[in-house]
Amino acid sequence: MKVVKRIHKVLAILFRRFRVKKLISILNESDDTQLKAVSNALYGTINKSLSDDERLLIEAIERRRYELLDSEELLNVQDYGAGNSTSSRTQAEMDQGVHCTVKLSDVCKASKRKFWALFLYKLVRNIKPLSCVELGTCVGISASYQATALKLNGNNGRLVTLEGSDEVALVAVKSFESLDLQNVSVVVGPFHKTLADTLKKSGPIDYFFNDGHHDHDAVLRYFHESLPHLSTEAVIVFDDISWSPGMRSAWEEIKRHSRIRASVDLGDIGIALISDSPVDKMHFKAAL
Repeated sequence: MKVVKRIHKVLAILFRRFRVKKLISILNESDDTQLKAVSNALYGTINKSLSDDERLLIEAIERRRYELLDSEELLNVQDYGAGNSTSSRTQAEMDQGVHCTVKLSDVCKASKRKFWALFLYKLVRNIKPLSCVELGTCVGISASYQATALKLNGNNGRLVTLEGSDEVALVAVKSFESLDLQNVSVVVGPFHKTLADTLKKSGPIDYFFNDGHHDHDAVLRYFHESLPHLSTEAVIVFDDISWSPGMRSAWEEIKRHSRIRASVDLGDIGIALISDSPVDKMHFKAAL
């Protein structure tokens, strides 16, 4: 039985790799520069294509990750999110926030794993945005990857990242300081109180990473709220689109929106490309 399971696992991995390679080829043949950027980001991530300088910078971020994973520090957290994928928090609970005391190491576990963090890094390196907004700072690991990419792009790109909990935000600030990242700033407070002003100050926004409130209504609300502040060829990345039925439903609705010209569904992450004019939609899918 164990042998059969191993064979099935290996076959599943090989099939996913085949689908991803095919997707990379299809995207690369497109005339759309942003789709080519996604293709290049995927290729670079899967092949771990990094210069020596890039490798050193990413190793520094990963050392910070493991430092936090080893921490026994306790944080007082006000969680304005949806909880876990089986939670049934009411809108009032999410608006008010749920207080809890958690280990810093457990908070850090919610950070994007290295593969996806590297993909975000590669995506930012390829699309070369100037104004970037992230929903969901956590301890600053994914933000550090993205800010490092902006720094290496050399075009004065900046990242504003939003975090609901002040103690978690403080950990993220220390992460940025330890990595000498001066092109990223943290806005603290629940998204429904901080996002509108952040969008107004940051627009036009070229890159919007939604890794915050994992709730169907919240994802759609923040998506619609962001639209007037996005640049004409903005890229939006939605994290955990398969986290719950509600998140999957929200992703499918976003794909159908009139301003989305193309989407790339990678299973865990969804990428939506903005257009200001009517175009024939293009949808691509290959779960990683």
